[in-house]
Parts: sequence; structure tokens; C-alpha cells
Amino acid sequence: LETELGTIRLLGINTPEKNFHGYEQAKQFLKPLENQTIQLQKDKENKDKYNRFLRYAIYNNRNLNIEIAEHGLATIYMTKDLALEEKFQRAQQQAKQAQLGLWQQSNNKCSQCISLIELDPQNEFFILKNICTKTCNLAGWYAKDAGRNIFHIPNLESNQQITINSTKHVWNNDHDEFFLRDENGLLVIYYSY
Repeated sequence: LETELGTIRLLGINTPEKNFHGYEQAKQFLKPLENQTIQLQKDKENKDKYNRFLRYAIYNNRNLNIEIAEHGLATIYMTKDLALEEKFQRAQQQAKQAQLGLWQQSNNKCSQCISLIELDPQNEFFILKNICTKTCNLAGWYAKDAGRNIFHIPNLESNQQITINSTKHVWNNDHDEFFLRDENGLLVIYYSY
């Protein structure tokens, strides 16, 4: 968010990047609040390493950060030391169980065929396998971490396994998330460690 103070980073959530599934929905969720007075509340830290103010957005006593997670329009992100960590966890769990927004499951015929065999955060790679007896056209499919790192997935022949290496440090060694999404951005695999 841009404000007269500068750029605001909404605490506890990570919305999709522009041109990815869910971006427009998250944008539209906040659209009715343009030109409204929104309170910005700080948690423990004032700014992030990009010099953005870290804040909760409060409108009419509603915490918009939590609401965005409840609607599945964002995944929770870096909530470990936040005062509202439990609320973020509950919001995401509810959205996940209801398959809202980013938690909507893929109905692509290959979504049942692709399996995450291994994710190695120390050595920066993951392995996917097509466990079906048919070739899967995975054009437009992508994997990502909890942050903004994206991996495009190639087609996989029947029973083919592929190792995808990171060219930079992507996977946090202590905790991260893995999302595999189909060509429509719908969820195929979610893994958290």
C-alpha cells in the first residue's frame, strides 16, 4: 500500500504477485476502502529491510490483514513473532478447510498424478514425480515457496521424476512452504515444514 507516510507492508500476509492467480481478487477486496480512513497499527518492528512500514490495517475495528487471510486472498507470512500469530493461523486454517481463494483445489486431471517426492532445503532442490500412466501436460504450472520465488514446471511423462534445483537460496532451512499450482493457479500440492 502507498500512503503519505511511504510504502506499507501489511503484516502477516503474502498476497499473490501481479499477473498471478489471486492478485486481482485481493486487489478487489481492498478497492472499496480507497479514500477511506484506515488506521495503521504497528506490532513489534517498525520497518522491514526494504524500508517499508510494517503495519496492520484497521477499518471500522476490522483487522484487514486477518480478513484477507480468512478469505483465502493471501497466505500467512512471517507470523512467528507477531502478537496476532494465533489469529492468523486460525484464519488461514479456516480458508484452507473451506478451500477459499488461494486454497481452492485444482480439478486438472493431472492434479492427482503429480507427487512431491522430496524437498531438500539445505541442498536447495525439490523432486516431483508423475505417478500416473499418462503424460501430464504441465504448461503454466508453477511451484513457489512462502515468499516470491517461482519455479516453472515442465511436462512429465508417465512415471517420470524430475529434480528442480534452485539457483539461489530459496528454501529456509527451519521452516518454509511449498505450493504447486496448475495452469489456472489452483492448488495441486501444499507442503509445510
